[in-house]
Amino acid sequence: MTKTVTGTYESATQIKNAKNDLIAIGIPQEQIFVDDENQQIKVMIADETEPEIEDILKQHDATSTSVTTS
Repeated sequence: MTKTVTGTYESATQIKNAKNDLIAIGIPQEQIFVDDENQQIKVMIADETEPEIEDILKQHDATSTSVTTS
């Protein structure tokens, strides 16, 4: 099952830093989507990596995070 973890931020710099950290831990760039209009980053992941992804998004001061299942 695939999940989408979404983090909402106040600045583009926070999004860029979060994306760089996600790539550094091995998340493929094609699984990371940046929504500039809503200042969000969305990560398509497998169930087992969800806690790690949420931790990274929160480390960069996400104003909110959510997880949806598809």
